[in-house]
Amino acid sequence: MINKDKLVFGLVLLSSFYLAACNSNAVPAASPGTSSTTATATATATATATSFSPIQPDAKNCFAAPFDSHQHWMQSMMARNPADQKRQQMLNQRFQASDYQRFANTVHCESFVYQVNGVPVVGFLLKPKQQQGKLPVLVFNRGGNGRFGSWMFGNIFYDLMPLAEQGYLVLASNYRGQIQPDPKKYYGDEFGGADVADVLAFKQLIPTITAADADKVAMIGHSRGGMQTWLAAKEWPELKALMIMAGASDLQQELKVRPEMEKVFAQRIPDYHNNKEQQLKARSVVHFLPQIRADLPVLILHGDADKQVTVQSAYQIEALLKARHQPHKVVIYPQGDHGFSQYRAEIKQEILKFYPPAAKTGS
Repeated sequence: MINKDKLVFGLVLLSSFYLAACNSNAVPAASPGTSSTTATATATATATATSFSPIQPDAKNCFAAPFDSHQHWMQSMMARNPADQKRQQMLNQRFQASDYQRFANTVHCESFVYQVNGVPVVGFLLKPKQQQGKLPVLVFNRGGNGRFGSWMFGNIFYDLMPLAEQGYLVLASNYRGQIQPDPKKYYGDEFGGADVADVLAFKQLIPTITAADADKVAMIGHSRGGMQTWLAAKEWPELKALMIMAGASDLQQELKVRPEMEKVFAQRIPDYHNNKEQQLKARSVVHFLPQIRADLPVLILHGDADKQVTVQSAYQIEALLKARHQPHKVVIYPQGDHGFSQYRAEIKQEILKFYPPAAKTGS
């Protein structure tokens, strides 16, 4: 549940300000004096992008220009102020060239448009390139609202690619409203309303993907994505595990701590002013947990210094899970913020242990 948070578990606003993932066609020119090492890396990445073979119909390569090399990507993000050395250093630290090259060589990443009851939605599919056989599926539900927090190349690079390279087939949705809606209808983000169908649509999509193991599907959600995950689990009892990172368990209680979220709720949630209590309860797992399979394993990750969603949400759902004897694990990170900025390696390890990926068969 966020509005002003700047670290939505890898939400990289640095890239979001400039480029939507996989949609740009312009290739920035290489700068003079490029080293032979950089030139080689650029050529390799470009060749990787050229050999792209889509899995979904009409899918676009995430590594298409201007993301066809680390150099081009950094140039595109520095285009507005190329002389800002501090920003350049920060970008290079966050998005290291070695990580980029590894992902470009080992991770297949594509964006595609899928239909949900006639509504066009942007989705993403990632998988290890060299993996053989069926892969366990991880549906990753993003945080934010509207375009804020949407999947773009920067946070796909930061959040999804590290998971795909471990042996998961990763699916992610940007939720409805990212594509220009019909002006006569409302296809906007309803913050846990009709947009939950955008996540549930993957249930029908997964069996059509040859590389996906439809019998091994887990779901992970950060912040608002935690709410989406709980809501989707009601309609997807076959899920193997849920992983909730900094998710709100009770929107009414969280609203007392962050009253500014009222603006988000009022803007996004249909009929909010007339049915506020009912609408917030409908989106709060503390009020519908009995509708979720009681033997479904749940991993709860939260930072005790989270200023966007209080750590009390983790304790609250933990008590309810204990009461119904539901298998679960709760990890509270000391001084951890909403984006787990200092615990990223630990977070990944918890995910790998809780929902093991496929064994690797190639580099």
